[in-house]
Amino acid sequence: MSDWKEVYSEILSSYVGRYKEARGNSQPRSEILAEVKSEILKHEPEDSVGLPPHLRVAIWRMFLSHLDPEDQDDEIATIQHILAVNRKSWAESCEGEDAREEKAHPTKAGDYKQAFTAFTAVQRIFKEEMDAYDRERRDTKDPKTIGQRNRIIQQWWESVSDERKAEAGRAVEKWNKLGAPKETHDS
Repeated sequence: MSDWKEVYSEILSSYVGRYKEARGNSQPRSEILAEVKSEILKHEPEDSVGLPPHLRVAIWRMFLSHLDPEDQDDEIATIQHILAVNRKSWAESCEGEDAREEKAHPTKAGDYKQAFTAFTAVQRIFKEEMDAYDRERRDTKDPKTIGQRNRIIQQWWESVSDERKAEAGRAVEKWNKLGAPKETHDS
């Protein structure tokens, strides 16, 4: 698998100058990071390339080496703050396995037409994480990129930990065994 920095080196280097010129002004720098991310997501690489989970932060870190030392300190502090806020919000939103399974439990009889698999269950249980992974890797506002979603979701599935796959497997057993809730059968 190719390194994303090498594959997209031309795009990255074309924005470094503008990023350096925007010193001390976070709004233009933020816009530049968004442009770079958008450019990278538009260009489908010929080789298989793994993009980092937080592409925008990875681009930001890439640009750090081109900044003055004093500017680097400010940027590093900003990056660390953003990552700390993200970790805190993730930790606050964490739930136990039972709570996640209960929240994702299918409630419509039509959901049970086909037996659930670990792949379909993990997509329900960890939907927010899967959607974030998708948004990070493609421009979701561009309808032309919807075809990339299946490939991206498959990549996400491959990156899911064994513990989460096991959790999804336990949910599958339960959901397939219990079937649709009784109230969906009445009508």
